[in-house]
Amino acid sequence: MPVASGRMELWRRMALLLGVIAGLALFFYVAPALVSVTAVDWAQEQADELRSPSGYVSAEDKRLSQLPLEDYIKEKTGGKATPVDSRQWADFFQQVQLASGSQYGVSSYGDRVSDEDKDAFWKPIGPVQVFFKPDEIPWAQWGLAAEDGDGVYVSTTVGGKTAYLLLRYLDYNNSVSAMSKPYRVAPGWLYHPYRNLGLGIMAAGLLLYIFLPRRRKQPDDIAYSAGSMLAGDIVALILLLPFYGLPFLVNGGTVQAVTGMWPVSAAMWFLACICVMLLYYNAWYASYRIELTPEAMYRITFRGVQEYRFDEIATAGLVTLRNPGWFRKLFMALALISFMGRRSSPQPVGSAILAAGAAYGGLEISGRGKPLYIWFTDQWGGTIIRNFNRVPEAFRSAGVRINQEPREIEGFSMFL
Repeated sequence: MPVASGRMELWRRMALLLGVIAGLALFFYVAPALVSVTAVDWAQEQADELRSPSGYVSAEDKRLSQLPLEDYIKEKTGGKATPVDSRQWADFFQQVQLASGSQYGVSSYGDRVSDEDKDAFWKPIGPVQVFFKPDEIPWAQWGLAAEDGDGVYVSTTVGGKTAYLLLRYLDYNNSVSAMSKPYRVAPGWLYHPYRNLGLGIMAAGLLLYIFLPRRRKQPDDIAYSAGSMLAGDIVALILLLPFYGLPFLVNGGTVQAVTGMWPVSAAMWFLACICVMLLYYNAWYASYRIELTPEAMYRITFRGVQEYRFDEIATAGLVTLRNPGWFRKLFMALALISFMGRRSSPQPVGSAILAAGAAYGGLEISGRGKPLYIWFTDQWGGTIIRNFNRVPEAFRSAGVRINQEPREIEGFSMFL
């Protein structure tokens, strides 16, 4: 009896699938929280009290502009600016002030500024936010609460001059939602901390799919062509990427796809499961081959070896497989809806015609238990199993008669 082989075809597609699933989830993952730090120029802040886009300046604004600077600072901070150790944090204050003041090239924190703030067309007027991971600075010790938008002032005195910074807690899990996110988010490497890792995992999955060893095809193998299996994998991948990835894109992140518009995510991921099923069956067909002996036919896949002895075969005949009636009607209904909606694209009508006219040719073998179907032509009548002519020849040699009058049945080939 032949030995089962082809399990590597399953591992190959599992590597590709896991690469896409894990890679896209990491690619779209958004940092749960960050802390923004902005330098504060109180003299400029006080001068800006008299500036108004409408030209109207309230009495309160006028009063604030006339206060002594120290009193103005106390009023704006509520007298709650947290002093920090200048020996430990003086350099931190200096580098933040440089980056916040748009001097990105001379600050060690120049890469922690939002890409929107670095856009030359939208050059910021005042100090900009500098972003940090929560574990990089002792924000809780400085009085900042873990609530989205909470702010606190910190200060340090060096050489008789006091510098101030404004800290804000940014809870991206709550502020990022479907089709919405804060205008000035952190730079990509902080906002999407695992994006490069996600790309690496997807690339690794693709490389494993390409380079994992496979059984060498023999000239006389009775098997599906490698080209048709590759085309099936490409189609499954093309469908999997949008069905699985769009919920992350629409909701703004990986976590948000579950906590936000989760019904939409669930519906899209259900469709993605169909693509997973296609990859599984492509692996089955890629490992599929038939071996013949004078006494029996063997069907070999990664699931194992099935023996069909010629003396146990009751009947054998040609069959034609069409898509189920409900499936054809569904496509026709979609085409009709598209036509009534006056869409200019002929794609729905073309899909309906293909679904209605598709017919696969196969051989039905009945004996013990469930019938065996071998689908050897595509929907256009082209032979897709190489050397399939050897199968009917072996049947005739063993005295098994094949009914040449095709019998029409309905269903999907992968389930028969």
